[in-house]
Amino acid sequence: MSNLVTKTEKSPEDYNQEPVYYCKHCLSLRIMGVAGMDDAEYCDECGSTNIEQTTIEEWERMYKEKHGISYLDNKY
Repeated sequence: MSNLVTKTEKSPEDYNQEPVYYCKHCLSLRIMGVAGMDDAEYCDECGSTNIEQTTIEEWERMYKEKHGISYLDNKY
């Protein structure tokens, strides 16, 4: 029994620290990978291969600046 791994719940702050991948062209979070190829990602929205990584807070700031609305507030 001592070898069992227990699940721990993550707090919202923990999830906010996870990096997100986004399309630099349209700011979509719908990033897809090409099977069998490392570092081969593309945007499922516009097809761009210009993919970047950042925090969710920074991405939300860029999205709001570009589109004039908060993505996260409008989806939930």
